[in-house]
Amino acid sequence: MTHTDSTQYRKNSVGNGRANAIAVAAALLQTVSSGTAAGTSPAACDLQLLVELTPDVPDPRQVDYLSSLLGNHLDYRLTFQEQSDDSVFVLELTGPGPTYACQGVVDDMRKDGRILSIEFSDGSS
Repeated sequence: MTHTDSTQYRKNSVGNGRANAIAVAAALLQTVSSGTAAGTSPAACDLQLLVELTPDVPDPRQVDYLSSLLGNHLDYRLTFQEQSDDSVFVLELTGPGPTYACQGVVDDMRKDGRILSIEFSDGSS
């Protein structure tokens, strides 16, 4: 290899190395940014509900009973907070969002024959 060839080879190697580094950096940036966009979950569901149950309901504080009110919504959880009166209970609904999915869970719960009414603790329904 002549001096000119050697110099040209080093320039190409440096240029190729720089190009490779830029390509790797670009790929990492794309992976990180797409991972962030894909990995970012929607706002979590965390609602306080006033739930009026039929009088014949067993103890609604039991986790199994509360889970049964959720039907097929396995990613959500109902937690007993307090008893407002004989048949009205404050329950916390938690799970993944977004908001419309949380609303869908509440709408499905309203179809359950054991539930007479559900209202959000802020008074809206």
